[in-house]
Amino acid sequence: MKKMNYKKYRMYKLVLTIILVAMISTFVSLGNFIASLVVFAVAIILMIILKKNVKAVLSDERADKVGGKAARIVLSVSALIMAAAGITLVSLRNTHPQYLIIGNILLFLECGMMLFYVILFKYYYNKKI
Repeated sequence: MKKMNYKKYRMYKLVLTIILVAMISTFVSLGNFIASLVVFAVAIILMIILKKNVKAVLSDERADKVGGKAARIVLSVSALIMAAAGITLVSLRNTHPQYLIIGNILLFLECGMMLFYVILFKYYYNKKI
């Protein structure tokens, strides 16, 4: 496949996004959630293929560094909020027993998210970039 310029890439990406939104909204309104997930997966694969066939530079080191810093801050803040909300909901279990399940879910999600972060951090830290 021939490399495309950035303008052509943006056009294909826009058309693919419009088609994706139309198909997913149609499938969801028909109640066919499996088909919408399949369409979403195919669209992601097509976006990756499109991105690999662009001859322009799509991101630079500064954008990657800023994105990484922003993601780390969002992860920290969301983990703090999830932990605080989970602990609060679990502590209200005596007066509101239905909050226990939601609190446990928040706490387990937060633990899983942090574990996933540590695993990925170790992987990328040890990877030769």
